[in-house]
Amino acid sequence: MRPHQWVNFAAFQLAWIAAVWGASVGLSWLGPVAVAGWVSAFALWQNRARADVPLWLGVGVLGGVTDSILVWSGAMAFPESAGPGFPTTLWMIALWINFAAALRHCMGWLCERFALATVFGAIGGPLAYLAGDKLGALEIHVLPAVVIAWIVVMPCLLAIEMKTRPRRLSASGELGETERVSTSGERT
Repeated sequence: MRPHQWVNFAAFQLAWIAAVWGASVGLSWLGPVAVAGWVSAFALWQNRARADVPLWLGVGVLGGVTDSILVWSGAMAFPESAGPGFPTTLWMIALWINFAAALRHCMGWLCERFALATVFGAIGGPLAYLAGDKLGALEIHVLPAVVIAWIVVMPCLLAIEMKTRPRRLSASGELGETERVSTSGERT
């Protein structure tokens, strides 16, 4: 990985910890502030990351809907300390944006690999939710529902990534083909 990818990975992890820990101790505002801070700083540092804003917004909406369905179905709930949580919480939506901000950078190896990403999501997504449960930020009542949600959501996330991927400018200044993300996460 390149230096900007390591920074992206570290900021992604720190923002996750800030959001989940904050929600578990009644500081539900901490996650959205941490995510907004790091994604803004990263976009200022890495010009290409500025083009990720539509991805962040699309994944934030998809994540908010997904978590709302999990809450409405009774598969998940939020304790009072985690802030207003019906249908979902602002800090959880921030975590979806956090994930999206890492997708093209430190997790670029997942882009366009739908089967691999689906397996990764089916394992990694529920593990993150279980960690949040263990820390007291949320309550998982039906883990298989969370697994199914991630199996459905991961291909949708990749579709959003592909749809919002920046296009290259040709020599004449016209939009050309869509940039691809290499296995190392670099755009080509």
